[in-house]
Amino acid sequence: MEGRVLIIEDHPGNLQLLQKYFEEADMKIATATTGEEGIKSALNFMPQVIVVSTSLPDMRGGDVAQRLRSYERTKHIHIIMLADEDHQQERINGLKLGVNDFVASPFDPVEVTLRVRNALHRANMSNRTDPTTGLPAGILVQDQLRALMRDPEGSWALLRFRVRYLNPFREMYGFMAAEDLLRNVAAILAEALGSDDVSQDFLGYGGNDDFIVITTEERAPSLKDEVLERFKKEVHTHYGFMEVAAGHIEVDGKEYPLATLRVKMVSPKDGPFYDIRSLSEAIAG
Repeated sequence: MEGRVLIIEDHPGNLQLLQKYFEEADMKIATATTGEEGIKSALNFMPQVIVVSTSLPDMRGGDVAQRLRSYERTKHIHIIMLADEDHQQERINGLKLGVNDFVASPFDPVEVTLRVRNALHRANMSNRTDPTTGLPAGILVQDQLRALMRDPEGSWALLRFRVRYLNPFREMYGFMAAEDLLRNVAAILAEALGSDDVSQDFLGYGGNDDFIVITTEERAPSLKDEVLERFKKEVHTHYGFMEVAAGHIEVDGKEYPLATLRVKMVSPKDGPFYDIRSLSEAIAG
């Protein structure tokens, strides 16, 4: 799978055309036909690239970009706007509001697909997003941890969700199945975070089997419980019937439990934390 793309477009023909070309390029697609629907989808789907029309039934494309730039979970996403070639002021306003790139409308779907593919490639190569989950990774996660260092008396909570027994699962079912499991965890976390109006939560991928969440200290316990409960219900869908019935898998003659989520949570009261290393060590247990 090449990447995750959200299309926000109310014109049925344009929407279907872009969806067709993106899916042929092996991209995972989500769609929305209004700005509000698109913003909500971005918070839950966590795309790496968003293609948005300049004019939607409820708001301008630039306003969608501005809203997305105000949320911690979506401010990093590459935004491409479909804009009228003759409207220079529209393009200038879009740049001011956070748009990264423009494609003239009426557009060539091949050009849009190539621009999206290049944006996905840059995001993955620059260690900014993870191609499997579509989540912020690497540098973006480090930036969030540094921000916590600057708020030693805040009301934040940092949670590390680790998928236990991922390696034996991968050995038995293969690399693609393991990617599907990680994407499922990312979706569970994104949807749990998107269930209320808190806009400054952060969700990132820490690599291998780790997910990083930053939320409020008050919200963290119920969020943790919600995620664990949903994962427990859904993880069985990734295993065969016999393995679910047995409650374990066997790899190279050794039994391993089905995958579980382990959660470690820290807040400022668990500090002081003097640097990212000390904070990372605190959630590594």
